[in-house]
Amino acid sequence: MSLSSPLAQAFYHHPAGLCGHHDPAAPLAQIERIETRLQTITFVSLLPSPNMQVILTQQSHWLFDSTQVAYKTSQQVSEALHAAQIRTPKHISRVWWQICRGIQGRFKGSIRTLLQNSHNDARAIQTYLSQSRTTFPVLSAQTTSARWLDMLHRIGGIELTHWDELREPLTAKQQKSARQFGFAEEHLHPSLALALRTWTSACHRRDVDTCGLKHCPRHA
Repeated sequence: MSLSSPLAQAFYHHPAGLCGHHDPAAPLAQIERIETRLQTITFVSLLPSPNMQVILTQQSHWLFDSTQVAYKTSQQVSEALHAAQIRTPKHISRVWWQICRGIQGRFKGSIRTLLQNSHNDARAIQTYLSQSRTTFPVLSAQTTSARWLDMLHRIGGIELTHWDELREPLTAKQQKSARQFGFAEEHLHPSLALALRTWTSACHRRDVDTCGLKHCPRHA
């Protein structure tokens, strides 16, 4: 499948990374308590460019315990994010508060229970979320849920069936970049789409010793 492509292999497995970059969310795998790890991944999936190191240092904060967040106010969540120096778009504090209320109310504060409710089936989980948009705002969007489930599988340590079938749409610019690697699809697996976005923005025509990608189209 496409995840075996040199693009994905360089990004996720080569010591030099892809254009000097590795998966930014990979450090979250260091979080020992699995429920904290899953909740942190869930929070991160809502952000455009989270500072993973700051979030790692705050992993024991009540912000990453949906049971505690659910009984705060959205204003308290906003103030706590600011105090913890976790930068987010303004609306995210309320979004995260709403999601945590949903996790607490429906699954007693457990992401694992949410996943198990759909038998750890990525397709079924996406369907469930799409039918619960008010309870799980932003996370229920197709692209966000695909990226979230991908991170839960690769970094969270959760085995999901049909993980390899996850897809997210590409923009016209991303499709153009994808064609340079032989991908004609308008949708790609979120792991591959992340690698593609990284290459598109970070490639500076470095050689293979510094970027890990053999046969880069920009070297042709």
